[in-house]
Amino acid sequence: MRTLEVTDDAPLQRVLNGPTLLDALHAGAQVRAAAARLGAEQLLEGFAAADPLARLLLLSPLARTGHPEADHVLCSALVGPDPAEREHAAWALGDRGPLAEAGAGLHALRSQGGFGAMLAELTLDRWSEPSTPSFDPSPPRRSGLRIVQVYMPGYLDAGLQRAGAGDGGGLATLLVHLSAALGAHPAVAQVTTLTRAFAGPGVPAAYGTERERVSERAAIERIRFGGDEYLAAPDLWPHRRELEHALEAALTRLAPIDAVHLRFADVATLAAERVCRRLGLPVYFTLAPDPHGVIHSREANGELDRPSFVEADAAEHLIFRARLVEHMRDRSHGLALLPRARGRAELQTLVRLPADTPGQRVRTVPEGISIAPVDRAGGAPAVQDLVDRIRLLPHVRHGRPLILSVGRLNHVKGFPTLIDAWAGDPELREAYNLVIVGGDHEHPTRQEQLVLGELALAAGRHPDAAGGLLLIGHRAHRDVLALMAAARAGVPGVIGAAGVYACASRKEEFGLALLEAMASGLSVLGPDSGGPPTYIDDGTTGVLTSTGTVSGLREGLRRASAIRSDPVRAERATAKVREQFTIEAMAHGLVDLYTA
Repeated sequence: MRTLEVTDDAPLQRVLNGPTLLDALHAGAQVRAAAARLGAEQLLEGFAAADPLARLLLLSPLARTGHPEADHVLCSALVGPDPAEREHAAWALGDRGPLAEAGAGLHALRSQGGFGAMLAELTLDRWSEPSTPSFDPSPPRRSGLRIVQVYMPGYLDAGLQRAGAGDGGGLATLLVHLSAALGAHPAVAQVTTLTRAFAGPGVPAAYGTERERVSERAAIERIRFGGDEYLAAPDLWPHRRELEHALEAALTRLAPIDAVHLRFADVATLAAERVCRRLGLPVYFTLAPDPHGVIHSREANGELDRPSFVEADAAEHLIFRARLVEHMRDRSHGLALLPRARGRAELQTLVRLPADTPGQRVRTVPEGISIAPVDRAGGAPAVQDLVDRIRLLPHVRHGRPLILSVGRLNHVKGFPTLIDAWAGDPELREAYNLVIVGGDHEHPTRQEQLVLGELALAAGRHPDAAGGLLLIGHRAHRDVLALMAAARAGVPGVIGAAGVYACASRKEEFGLALLEAMASGLSVLGPDSGGPPTYIDDGTTGVLTSTGTVSGLREGLRRASAIRSDPVRAERATAKVREQFTIEAMAHGLVDLYTA
């Protein structure tokens, strides 16, 4: 790609020739903010010289110039042959303000459905919204905080019956336990977690009810949008407008509200932030580098480069989600940061979080677990089910300890790599049975179907290990804890004691199941990046390893196996979780954030 001769502007050059994908994305945000200074002429020449990724990144800056030639570029992209440019032009036009020439193209894209239709509809809505929202920014203070959490993907119920199915994972467990812990805090009057109401095959009746009590001062309330069937997270985007209407009605009814806490770069955050801005409600956001961290790691592993990024963006909406995270970084009343291996400096690199954030509350708040369910775990039906399954295996497999792994069936969880690491090592394969817990095997989502196919392929590569691999699907949270207890204590003649818990995730912002496994006394291995290094002391309370490769996971399994029976390791691990990473400590940290 040629270097522009008309300018030496560093951000624009980095959009065109950035040494890394994140560098190009961050430079794109800088160029967008400086569009008026740069002027349409430089941006248009840059666009003419750009590769497909840079063209996408320059559409929004061009829209901000309001220049007739820039408008022509946007309108041409909106109706052009490139589907990626059509979507990004529709999104960029939201920065432009009403443009009559683009109306037909936006309405045409909206009629086609999907993510692009959501973008076109979002721009049309932005054009029709008043420039200055009308609200009272200073509602009177009352006794006791009123907190709302918003969570729309996956399954959420007070009993956590379907944790690990669909898009529901550790966050569902966290929100239920956190709402109860917040509700028990003396400074809190009420906690409401808003989620989606739906029905469907095999779905408990609770998911169709409007309200479910969690504790005396905490409840789950369900709002209806998007029909009455389960929708996977990617399928929720087209329902953005309908979700906004439902959220606005719910938040208006629940007012007054002191804090609306949002997480993820998803449609719930997009819709809820827009509603809260209209209603004047303070928004708090858990700032995690997703998708920034994913982009960084996939480029480092050779899975993404500039040419392939555009294809990945079309499927995963990486640029849009990155910009949403950055918008929340800048516009939220307060930010909750998760501990990371390299601290706040890592967030400065990945998401450009400033070292100083004047006028904004920022707290590092570790996630936590509820200790009481861990202490009373055991004897659940899931343990007997696993015992029955193992008894059906070849007799030589009876009595072996477990390598246990729990999580939703998503490619980021690394389960196929875990199978390859275990099954491809004769010593590990013969010493342990591998049990993977998670996913709806009876009614899988598209993502779950893909991962189940990958698991089958991985198992097929190692026919000698087939007798020791058990995929048992999702289980209720209490059953998962019981399985951890069984892996730790063993079941005479069926399951050997002192098993290993393996988190094979390619990325793990924190890792609640890892904490629960540590609290149960299991020897654990987790990723050497993200959140786990902040609570796993490598070689002392567990093992940290590179989970992105078979060799890294295999080495981690061997090391975790070597310390699995060490009572000092178990004592230190359980003590660390119980002293520093409880759900009550997390609740106190969030209340401090809300009231600072």
